[in-house]
Amino acid sequence: MSIIFPETDEVSLLSELEEAAESKNYKAFEHLAKSLDYSEYGSAALRQTLDLALSLDMVPLARELAQKGLCLYPQEKAFQQAAAVLAPPEIIGTQPAKPSNLALSQEWLKSNAAQYKGKWVAVGDGKLLGAAAKFKELQKQIEGFGKTVDTIIVKVLA
Repeated sequence: MSIIFPETDEVSLLSELEEAAESKNYKAFEHLAKSLDYSEYGSAALRQTLDLALSLDMVPLARELAQKGLCLYPQEKAFQQAAAVLAPPEIIGTQPAKPSNLALSQEWLKSNAAQYKGKWVAVGDGKLLGAAAKFKELQKQIEGFGKTVDTIIVKVLA
């Protein structure tokens, strides 16, 4: 991969960065990537360095470069997207999950499925939500019930 950096007095530093990436010298690459003044080299150089960091699976460095790009070039979509994608995971809820009623639905199917041979059935919370010969018909029947992880939709074959 060849990096196209603008012509400057410090072309050798940029060449070293490219060589470090090509030879997979992770320490040298990280050191050079962090030491460059991207406000001087421009957004293209920063984007290409970010791409190289990702190609080397250097996610923490790529995250740092994306944030730097967002600070230096806040209007550029590439840095906005990279910063969003590379952002650390966020814990949204802290309460434990509620117990599942999936077991009730599975039990209902074991006991009652034989009555619905050849039909599509939807079971939730251990109760029949709908049954139909075609999947699309079943979808229409259960629209008002909402979709949950505890809802089982199957075609009863035997």
